[in-house]
Amino acid sequence: MIRIPVIEAPRQVLSMVLNTRRCTIGLNYNTLASRWMLDLSIDAVPVLAGRRVVTGVDLLAPFEFGIGLIIAGGYDAPDTEPNYQALTAGTVRLYHITQDEAAALTQ
Repeated sequence: MIRIPVIEAPRQVLSMVLNTRRCTIGLNYNTLASRWMLDLSIDAVPVLAGRRVVTGVDLLAPFEFGIGLIIAGGYDAPDTEPNYQALTAGTVRLYHITQDEAAALTQ
């Protein structure tokens, strides 16, 4: 499991290797919706734009990218809304989990 760092900035981009693939994650805070939106590029190809960050949900589940899961989770309280303050303060955190790690968690 990898914790995806979030800094205190309404727009941010992070590149990392997830499941041997070069991934670029963009996070943008939407002030109208009071929510974070996630963009994803894999091997320099944009594959996802504007995916709303929701706690307790695999943000990549509807897609078959082959890089595992990205999940937002409340650190102290699992149902914490991923608003600006929660994500930048670490009350809600973003994690990457491989398929094998996810399978081990459900056993």
